[in-house]
Amino acid sequence: MIENSGDVLRLLQPVPGRTCLRPHDIEQNVQNPESICGIDKEFLSLKIVDDTHDYSTLEGMKTENVKKNRYRNILPYDHTRVILRRRKESNESDYINANYIRPSKLIDSNDSDKSSNESLSSVNSLVLRDEPQKIILVTKPLTADDAMSQLRQENKFLVKKVRMRIELNEKNGLLSRNVVKDKIYIATQGCLSNTVNDFWQMIWQEDVRVISMVTNEVEKGKKKCERYWPEPGHEERYDELTVKSVAETFYEDYLMRELDVSNKTHRRRVYQYQFLSWPDQCSPPDPDGVLAFIEDINRRMYNVSQEKNAPEQNILCVHCSAGVGRTGTFIVLDILIDKMMSGLNCEIDVHKTVKLVRAQRPGMVQNKIQYRFIYLALQHYSDIDTNKLKIRKKVYTSEA
Repeated sequence: MIENSGDVLRLLQPVPGRTCLRPHDIEQNVQNPESICGIDKEFLSLKIVDDTHDYSTLEGMKTENVKKNRYRNILPYDHTRVILRRRKESNESDYINANYIRPSKLIDSNDSDKSSNESLSSVNSLVLRDEPQKIILVTKPLTADDAMSQLRQENKFLVKKVRMRIELNEKNGLLSRNVVKDKIYIATQGCLSNTVNDFWQMIWQEDVRVISMVTNEVEKGKKKCERYWPEPGHEERYDELTVKSVAETFYEDYLMRELDVSNKTHRRRVYQYQFLSWPDQCSPPDPDGVLAFIEDINRRMYNVSQEKNAPEQNILCVHCSAGVGRTGTFIVLDILIDKMMSGLNCEIDVHKTVKLVRAQRPGMVQNKIQYRFIYLALQHYSDIDTNKLKIRKKVYTSEA
């Protein structure tokens, strides 16, 4: 099979059957050179899947909406796009370059699509790491007794991991990581000067309380996102909404802004987290910074969900510049980390998860560097014995 670029893909067997992993197998998959090659092939195979999509992007191509797109070739699918609710007397378009991303679709597909590596009786090479330095190789078909013994060792290993993670979370106040229920994402582009009002209308109508911004305003001399928040202590008017910057808290890799958003009758607190060291088209230099960023956002979402005026849905708005590369990588990571915390024998399938999000917004996770980074970050997250998650230190807080 030959891509338009001329790259030849030799698919000896269906890729999805080889992509499902247990959390404790991720490290081996990342560190093995042959596995790295397989990871790259996984990413290339996504192009084949993308070509089977027949989703329209008609709204983004309309004359009145073209100027609202940061990039001409990155348009939202019509079937998952966010529709702005305009007043009846308004002549403004209901268009914004944004899509809903629903992880629940992954659960549905997993129920009916079991990976071939589920069968214990056909395992030819299995690495068990019940102790850090102890490696057991099984090179023959497993009997029923062997399989039960293996499961007991796996469960013992995973219980140990969970207990260590709970101790770490309790120590750092992160125990709430796995209780943000029914999370939904909005993936969108960085604001243009003519879409800032639309962005805030979306945040207000969807009752979004937490925003994840994974870009800088300017990178390499190019504008990546229009500033859509006021300076600390100041307020700005965005159509019918007033936004006031209450405080900014700086960490090593990111900052958090507290914003008061109000209309004539209601007021809400919105938290904007901005990651500062993730270059466009690349991956961050250190997975720990992104993992701490994700943990902090989820802790905030949980706290918001416990408030009296909590939103009906837990919606996280994520954007970079185009709203597909870094945005897609962040969302896939967050979905899979949520899944890793959901149970002892969970299955991690990066390939299937990227397919899931790409079916809801095109081009999510743009290149193999970002795709590899997902595996690397998951390895760091799962390997808490030797690579404990470093909680980023608070540098300082600026209050209005």
